Amino acid sequence: MIEKEKVIDNFNVLFGKISGKDKLEKQLDLLQSHIVELEIDIKRLQTRLEKRDHISKTSVSAKQEIESKLNEANIKIETLMHERNEMKKEASGDIRFRNIDTIYPLRFLEYLCRIKSLKSPKESLISAYVPQGQSLSDLKNSDYVMEQIDESSHHLLDKIDSQTGYVLFYDPFGMVREIVAPAFPLKDSILKFGNTFDIDKLKLMANNDFGVCVVIVHAGESFVGFAPDKNGFETHQVVRSSVKAKHTKGGFSQRRFEKLRDEDIAHHIEKVRKVIKKVLDDDVNNIDYIITGGDSQLVKHAMDGLADDIPVIEKTMDVKIEKHNADAILKSALSSRRYLL
Repeated sequence: MIEKEKVIDNFNVLFGKISGKDKLEKQLDLLQSHIVELEIDIKRLQTRLEKRDHISKTSVSAKQEIESKLNEANIKIETLMHERNEMKKEASGDIRFRNIDTIYPLRFLEYLCRIKSLKSPKESLISAYVPQGQSLSDLKNSDYVMEQIDESSHHLLDKIDSQTGYVLFYDPFGMVREIVAPAFPLKDSILKFGNTFDIDKLKLMANNDFGVCVVIVHAGESFVGFAPDKNGFETHQVVRSSVKAKHTKGGFSQRRFEKLRDEDIAHHIEKVRKVIKKVLDDDVNNIDYIITGGDSQLVKHAMDGLADDIPVIEKTMDVKIEKHNADAILKSALSSRRYLL
């Protein structure tokens, strides 16, 4: 059985003053060890319970006592695991990417060539293609890879939020440790060790032409365009409407003003929807993806029910909406993201 004093000591350590990443990690190790001990005790108690049941069906009180202790142990495990997870968050809070870059389409092949140029005498270079909705640990035979990756990189991998998935290029010696979130979704997961990094799928993606409909929606100013390839828009339109600025004063005046502003925005969204519908009617068979940006809620209203069969990619596009700025908008829509671990 777990001695009461031992549990009290562990909880005193847990809730004591913690400072610094090293101390946090030591505490995490202690918690993990205590969880393992509790799990061992649970198995032992379960074995005893099964033996008791087999020996005598009538020892109800003994069975209830053991079940009560099992429940107590399970509650302690849940509590400790929660505290461990909170401490992990605290320990990783200060870990940041060394840098985050945007890779525009014309530079993407050059970037891949540079990645491919690194060679190793041993097959130690890790290439991992992780589709959206999966994690590195989900990939087949990933246990050894997880052991090769340092703790800071583990925390940073959890921070990647990409609708297209990501590709990890990792050299255990630290010469290359980075992630690429490509412009278009990864279809299949890949995990490889090699003398060079595996860029084949990304290179194929970079060389392919995808038809895209780009939709950027802001209150009063939006953009809709169709591009059959990376070379430029075939059609595009800037949609502008008069929308009142936000009211800063309170009271009835503010409520009335906000109602008028909402009406202006609703009118603008209807104008945008008409333009989107026209583009879809004209080019729907040539559109592989719809890439959206701007105000996510307004985008949702503008796209509602218009293109349910076409994959939508939401992106952050920090680009000015102007009629003569179409090339910059497309370049931003087709860009990839690079994270240095």
